[in-house]
Amino acid sequence: SSSLALVLAADLGDAFALPGMTPAEMRPVAQKTLKEIETFQCESGGFAYWPGACQTVSPYLTAYVLHVYKTATDLKYTVSAGVRERAYDYLERELAAQPPVGNEEFWPAYTAWQAFAVKVLAEGGRAVDAHLTRLYGYRERMPVFALAYLHDAMLATGQPGSDRSADLRRRMANAVLPEGGSAHVGELADPYLLWFWNSNVRSTAIVLNSFVKAGRTDVPMREMVRWMMAVRKNGRWGTTQENAYAMESLVSYYRKYEPTVPDFRATVKLGAKELVRDEFRGRSAEASTTRVPMSQVLGAGPAGATTPLTFSRDGAGTLFYATRLRYAADTLQQQGLDAGFNVERRYEPFVDRGTPPPSTTYAAGDLVRVTLTFRLTKERRFVAVTDPLPAGFEAVESWFATTASDLAAKQDIQTNDGGDPTTWLNWWRYSGFDRVERHDDRIQLFATRLDEGEHTFSYIVRATTAGTFRTAPARAEEMYEPEVFGRTATTTIEVKR
Repeated sequence: SSSLALVLAADLGDAFALPGMTPAEMRPVAQKTLKEIETFQCESGGFAYWPGACQTVSPYLTAYVLHVYKTATDLKYTVSAGVRERAYDYLERELAAQPPVGNEEFWPAYTAWQAFAVKVLAEGGRAVDAHLTRLYGYRERMPVFALAYLHDAMLATGQPGSDRSADLRRRMANAVLPEGGSAHVGELADPYLLWFWNSNVRSTAIVLNSFVKAGRTDVPMREMVRWMMAVRKNGRWGTTQENAYAMESLVSYYRKYEPTVPDFRATVKLGAKELVRDEFRGRSAEASTTRVPMSQVLGAGPAGATTPLTFSRDGAGTLFYATRLRYAADTLQQQGLDAGFNVERRYEPFVDRGTPPPSTTYAAGDLVRVTLTFRLTKERRFVAVTDPLPAGFEAVESWFATTASDLAAKQDIQTNDGGDPTTWLNWWRYSGFDRVERHDDRIQLFATRLDEGEHTFSYIVRATTAGTFRTAPARAEEMYEPEVFGRTATTTIEVKR
């Protein structure tokens, strides 16, 4: 994986600057690592995980090494032809072996390495027609990245327009989950696939690269690129596998769809008024951001009129842009909204036992349980929830030396099934909110991960001030995908003396 990343990074030249490294320094290091990999080859032609440890020879690893060697050879690196030929021969023998029997759970992993081997052999000029036909019959059992490998093999054997290739592209496209302005592959969760360092990042990169090779314009490739860039941490992805495949797919994408070095002036206008102008000279991942107050947006034209927002480019290159509109509805009552989060809120009197019916009327001094229910159709990450308190309520704080203090101490530990989230295993298995913040006017919840299904969180407040109060909706959103959100309806609460 590190060899593949080095080979690709060195070939980028000055297209994208990598901190602390120059192309002139990377190419000799990449050539050295390619040579070192030869020491992992065994007499059979296959590659092992450690030099000389031939009991660990792996067909998948051998296919991966051949994939790296083919990429390096295409980029004019020196690779031993004899090493490659012996590895190709080994793969052909392994593909001819009988498939496993008696363990249905192994089929996704079995078809994954076989599809990868067929792809590598096809791109190396070896005959694979019989294997293509055989593996296509297993397509229902394949993980998404294996479908991409099989699709690559068909492209390499001159079948881009076949019905089988179109079927594989349809299956891959069905696994792409668009959301907001980004999209990614939702990969099959299978324990055997962990041997291939399986992840959504890795599969998204592999599928993106396959779409690029096919020259598809009917799939959300730009959205996949945006997601790939957004999920980096400190400029990197999570593993060497993810880094290698991500770089490979992004380099393929930019070579095919962004070959022109940016050299232009970009202008944004709202109606006839210019909002921003900026220069883009050379490749960069930096963005220019401008905020426009709502008063300026509303003042751009009379009420009910259409005012165009235009992006223009003067010069060569591709201009990428995104626009977000944040607003607060000027209405007393709002309905609930599900844009990725289904959120419900319930107020009920607090009792030691049983579940009393919901109520919106309380006496001053009453303890009230507020319950938020989240119904998710897919896993959500980095979730932020804000629940505004009615003006007549106060959150029960843990520093109160009363029974309410015990309630506050307990309410922070909650999961969707009552399990103990204090252990790492249960936290990951069940997910849940891992931080709670109480403020005078709101409760805020944060979750690193919420899995698919129903989650509830409840907290205790005290009715303190008499009157009739309208509470704003509770809102949940993904912090890094604010287009994915949901809110409850407005609620009116009465507190009596």
